[in-house]
Amino acid sequence: MTARSSSGAPAPAPRITILDILRALALLGIVIVHAHDHFNLYLPVLPATGWQAAANGAADWLYEHLFVSKSFLLFSFLFGLSFFIQLDRQEQRGVDFRKRFMWRLVLLFLLGLVPTLFYDGDILTIFGVLGFALVLLYRRRTPFLVILCLLCLMQPVNVMDALARAGMAEGWPHSSGWFLPDSPAAGPSREFLYAGGSWGEAAWWNLTRGQVGKWQFFLLSGRIWQTLGLFILGMLAGRWRLFADAPGKRVLFLRLLAVSLLLFLSLLAVRTLLVPLTSSPAGSDLRHLVLQWENLSYVAAFVSGAVLLFSRPGLHLPSDLLSSTGKCTLTCYVTQTLIFTFLFFGWGLGLARSMGPWICLCSAVAVFCLQAWVCRQWLKHFLYGPLEWLWRTATMCRMQPFIRK
Repeated sequence: MTARSSSGAPAPAPRITILDILRALALLGIVIVHAHDHFNLYLPVLPATGWQAAANGAADWLYEHLFVSKSFLLFSFLFGLSFFIQLDRQEQRGVDFRKRFMWRLVLLFLLGLVPTLFYDGDILTIFGVLGFALVLLYRRRTPFLVILCLLCLMQPVNVMDALARAGMAEGWPHSSGWFLPDSPAAGPSREFLYAGGSWGEAAWWNLTRGQVGKWQFFLLSGRIWQTLGLFILGMLAGRWRLFADAPGKRVLFLRLLAVSLLLFLSLLAVRTLLVPLTSSPAGSDLRHLVLQWENLSYVAAFVSGAVLLFSRPGLHLPSDLLSSTGKCTLTCYVTQTLIFTFLFFGWGLGLARSMGPWICLCSAVAVFCLQAWVCRQWLKHFLYGPLEWLWRTATMCRMQPFIRK
């Protein structure tokens, strides 16, 4: 039975803490990846020797095997899950929240233009556009959503590319030819502007050519299908109440962990042992395809392991710090962009070439830990992070409570 308040309306459902923790962990992975890539400023780093060279190698390994192309997938899954929770809770009150959520997506896109002014890889604008698919699919039946989710996660474009290379789909135009490269006269490159241009020049490039390149990457890499598939998977997890009373579902998450780990290790073996035997262009497409599935199974194992770990007693401080950060994800994400672009780019301190992988890793973790502490202190006095409150207020078109009483 649904609990009721004294007025007769359904009582507000408790916040699911483990989802805030997962958001924070996804945010940590994203800032580690972006810092390693110098926020898309790809310049040769000054050579290192001795222990620093070994530390750089270790940081590269962590980046390659634990974070890159994985944290974003977790973020996408949680976005779909949060979407369902918001609409479902409003629906229990008798409110159809879909139109309001579409306005919320427009606001998210506009908020995403702020970090876009500083670097071209922002994901908020991507979510603001692709999120409309969730609104269209919200009332669809579960079997239809399961099939659509599986089709998206199978990477249909990459499958067809591999078949075309192998001569089994000759009528399929390989996706690498969908876009023409920029003309040499198109203007200065991203690296030139980020390293030596003014902030205004870089901002204009980000808003124009940078957006074209970002969407092109999402299409050619198959990331757009992964994102849509994970949006739907998150919505399904919400329907199935997967994370409700997570501590009481340890057996379920243990099984999910075992299955996803087995699948991850199997796909890793296929990619590293069998696929390299095929040195043709079709082998390259096949490696890319298997890697996408491998990343999905890794994320499933990570989520299961995190739920099992943080649902145990005895981790009060780490859980509190992570859950506080997860409640301020939007604010933390935007401020990370401002901090690191100032550190790396020419209009700021211009330290990209002197900050190797291990320094970037340590800097990302340090900034995240500082943010976690600040968020914990902030939420002792306020109900939401600054940007979260602004987004909430603009969504509802009326002032929302902010100061904690």
